[in-house]
Amino acid sequence: MPFCTKSGKPFRKKLIAAVIVLSSISPALSQLFPAASSAFAKEESGELNLTATKALFDTHSACFVDARSEYAYYVSHIKGAISISESRFDEQFPAFRQKKPVETPIVVYCIGPNCSKARHIAKKLMKNGYMNVRVFSGGLIEWSKAGFPMEG
Repeated sequence: MPFCTKSGKPFRKKLIAAVIVLSSISPALSQLFPAASSAFAKEESGELNLTATKALFDTHSACFVDARSEYAYYVSHIKGAISISESRFDEQFPAFRQKKPVETPIVVYCIGPNCSKARHIAKKLMKNGYMNVRVFSGGLIEWSKAGFPMEG
């Protein structure tokens, strides 16, 4: 089954299942339900919030792509992310294409919500046949503030 149809329904089912599992572990985690509803709205627009992005990371359900410069990527990035910068897209894309089939769910991020690089890379990936592409609008700033796994 594909990760996400055009309506996004399989994605919602996977996210709901993750939220239910997390909520059953601890009553305190039941606060994730409102966040999940917000994630659904953003997912429809192609953008993910922190909760939805972390759920995909934790379940290894997506390939993370860092849209910042290669230098910024090497300094720090989301653990396991791949670098595809705007300035070197044409050079980096062929290797990415060989490693990741077009059905691969992809989460693209940049430094934060005001950075347009993630949206540009997401559009380029979609133009090249990748249809399961989402943007984590909070970017590396939100991810690192939450204390989530990074490397670099």
